[in-house]
Amino acid sequence: MKRLHFLQTLFASVVLVACGSSGGDDPEPIPAPPTPTVTAPTVVSTTPANNATDISTGVTNIQVVYDKDVLMSSDASLQPKVSGATLSGSASVSGKTLSFAVNCSDYETKVTIILPKGLIGVTGALASEYTFSFTTAKKPVISDNDAVALAKKLGWGWNLGNHFDTSSGEDGKHPQWGYWDNAKPTQTLYTNLKKAGASTVRIGVTWGNYQNTTTWDIEEDYMAEVKQNVEWAEAAGLNVILNLHHDEYWLDIKGAANSSNINTAVKDRIEKTWKQIAEAFKDKGDFLFFESFNEIQDGNWGWGDNLKDGGKQYNTLNEWNQLVVNTIRATGGKNATRWIGIPAYASSPSFALENSFALPNDAANKIMVSVHFYDPNTFTLTPESNGGKSEWGHTAASGKAQSGSNEEHVVEIFQKLQEKYIAKNIPVYIGEYGCVMHKNDRSNLFRNYYLEYVCRAAHTYNMPLCIWDNNSEGGGDEHHGYFNHNDGTYLNNMESLVQTMIKAATSDDANYTLESIYNNAPK
Repeated sequence: MKRLHFLQTLFASVVLVACGSSGGDDPEPIPAPPTPTVTAPTVVSTTPANNATDISTGVTNIQVVYDKDVLMSSDASLQPKVSGATLSGSASVSGKTLSFAVNCSDYETKVTIILPKGLIGVTGALASEYTFSFTTAKKPVISDNDAVALAKKLGWGWNLGNHFDTSSGEDGKHPQWGYWDNAKPTQTLYTNLKKAGASTVRIGVTWGNYQNTTTWDIEEDYMAEVKQNVEWAEAAGLNVILNLHHDEYWLDIKGAANSSNINTAVKDRIEKTWKQIAEAFKDKGDFLFFESFNEIQDGNWGWGDNLKDGGKQYNTLNEWNQLVVNTIRATGGKNATRWIGIPAYASSPSFALENSFALPNDAANKIMVSVHFYDPNTFTLTPESNGGKSEWGHTAASGKAQSGSNEEHVVEIFQKLQEKYIAKNIPVYIGEYGCVMHKNDRSNLFRNYYLEYVCRAAHTYNMPLCIWDNNSEGGGDEHHGYFNHNDGTYLNNMESLVQTMIKAATSDDANYTLESIYNNAPK
């Protein structure tokens, strides 16, 4: 019995040792590592700084710097939320910095930016929603400026397009089929334009088809016809802008830039032509404005030899503009102090902003800058052509609008014109702007939006403007019809759009802003 008890005790001891119950030298079990704590990124600084003031209008680049490298959500619907301005493009991150741009279209406006939760984070943690704001600059105090006063005087205007500017392209040869607009203007035309709310009529005139080829005398009947239209506009209470229009066929800027003989001959004709025009109208009051030329360029609309000739064409145009001013002033009468519009190369705002464009010296200090605005021409002029676009602006469908030429482009160009000229008491007017009627209702919604936005931007930056009208009915390329050129009745049911443009170009309602128009863009 004792032997059996001993064996049982020994067996129990072995079992206990095998099960680790003895508490001997066996290692303790290794605990699982703790889960690391990931902290969400936080904002260190913003540019502009939170609550910053006096931020310029136009496109403002925004930077938000975090305390660590960050990632942006792959959800394309997550973007910064902006009020008081508009998001321009998409946001992106690089290292610790989130970058994007906003278009600040209005002065003295608080811009608030919200970065929603989920937009920014690191692996394992998302940044909380973050809000900051800044305020755009006050509107420049230029209320006593001649440029602003002139903008109010000229207001919203209209072009008698494709009438007197019709051209055969040859000296002394009348256009074979008559005026391109097939119209016979009357006093009623101008009376109805004034009644509709227009303040100005721009009458483009091609003179070379009605000049003899020896002394460059203008035919008396043609001069009388032009003068009759000016006087009808005067009787209606309208301002008139009168120019040299499609005389570009003899105003050989490329030839003159490269040949002193050609330049001398062209200048002789410029002087003789403008002297006759100025003499014919020198007793007219200050309702009448002259404009030296229309869209002088070498046939390539700013993309030709002007870019590689060392500035020769620009210098030649500057010389011609000075000659026109000198010639007009020398005729005396009301011309001694009459306002004269001066275009840059191709009447382009971009060239007007370059240092290559020099305004003429003028003792009377009555020089205006003339520009045209049809950006982007793929939408405004040739939507039916190859590369044409059917929509415009931030709500346009992908691929249907011209990139880089939407709302922020309008604001940028107009703001720069104001800063360079208007703030320095040099008036700027948009002698032509417009957009053809498109062929479908949706595209025309974007057309209406474009025209309203451009008109309001022009008013915001103190520029009057004149719509291009060629008396065309229907839609498609080159169809710019608003008023019947015979009697001033509306074409194409354009009354509502015309009244919208006039309101946008002239209203001083502080609540009617570029932002409010932007927020009502077609969906």
